[in-house]
Amino acid sequence: MSVAGASPFAYIANLESNSVSVIDTATDTVTATVNVGIEPSGAAVSPDGTRVYVTNCMSNSVSVIDAVKNQVIDTVYVGSYPWGVAVSPDGTKVYVANTASNTISVIDTATNNVTATVKVGNLPYKIAVSPDGKKVYAVTSGIPPDYQGNVSVIDTATNNVTATVNVEKNPHGIAVSPDGTKVYVVNSNSYPYYKGTVSVIDTATNNVKATVNVGNLPHEIAVSPNGTRAYVAIDIPGGYSGKGNIDATSHTGAVDVIDTTKNEVIARVSVGNYPYEVAVTPDGNEVYVVNYGSNTTSIIDTATNKVNTTVPVGRSPTAVGIGPVIKSSSTIGLNGTSFLNPVYQTENQTNDTRMTANGGTADKQKRESVPTQASIPFLNSIWVLVAVLGAVAFVKKKN
Repeated sequence: MSVAGASPFAYIANLESNSVSVIDTATDTVTATVNVGIEPSGAAVSPDGTRVYVTNCMSNSVSVIDAVKNQVIDTVYVGSYPWGVAVSPDGTKVYVANTASNTISVIDTATNNVTATVKVGNLPYKIAVSPDGKKVYAVTSGIPPDYQGNVSVIDTATNNVTATVNVEKNPHGIAVSPDGTKVYVVNSNSYPYYKGTVSVIDTATNNVKATVNVGNLPHEIAVSPNGTRAYVAIDIPGGYSGKGNIDATSHTGAVDVIDTTKNEVIARVSVGNYPYEVAVTPDGNEVYVVNYGSNTTSIIDTATNKVNTTVPVGRSPTAVGIGPVIKSSSTIGLNGTSFLNPVYQTENQTNDTRMTANGGTADKQKRESVPTQASIPFLNSIWVLVAVLGAVAFVKKKN
């Protein structure tokens, strides 16, 4: 028998496990675990689904994973403390936000070499590419005393910053609408109140056209394929006054669902402890939410806005990237074994359960330089945790 396609895989970056969990979205099970660099913090999948790019914030590197073999095939060294990562729509470029260097690295996917470095604002955290590939949007979190955040707009043809859009304080997450007309920026507005908002930027004018109130201490955002919904990971849905400690081990987070036509929250879905990042499947039917404090991934049914499945992953998951639906043919043997043959490869795909792949060669590992908190000389250690890892990591380490 043959089938027309295969469900995409979700790739979860586990910060404290130094690994990536690979989830088959058809079965919602972990089918592989890939070792990468030190403290993986971001994940992005190429448009054809053949490569996964993972930023390792304490290795100053990007691990390039062969998605067919679930093996690291290259390591690209970038700026200091890389976090956010995005792939261009044509798959030829990868953009990496280097938080401590205040730069964006541009990687040529054909050679896995850095071909350009773009200077942006203070503490670039997350990054997104427009659907036409002509613009890159980098959110910068801001520094004391005002913590003013903004979005750097980069022309991909020239690798120059063409505009800077002010948003609110301590922005973390960013996403572009499927039609490219809007950019959504998550503002945590940190200490002492953590009042969460989402700034909606009109890409034609580079002006904020609306502000949506969401739960407290939001992190990341994802937009549905049809553009009608946006999903925001919320750490403290019940609010926080700024007084006393937050219990990072027991607090249940949520995902706020925004109606993008009305720019208002229409639903709130309880997930695990301290949700960090969200991603929507290509068909728009499910939302994957990584729960930093629970070591799990919650899977939300978008039709009901309820969690259908919770999948255990590695320690402190911080990022999720979901690949495309893979066009393929599959031959079912007499014993019921399925041999999946994606059209973009010549060898059979192997996704052995719980398979662990080596994360890079020894000589490359020796060249890695582990950054310290001194990489940002004007920041003390507490601010590094708050501004770079976010308040979740700060509170967890504090408690």
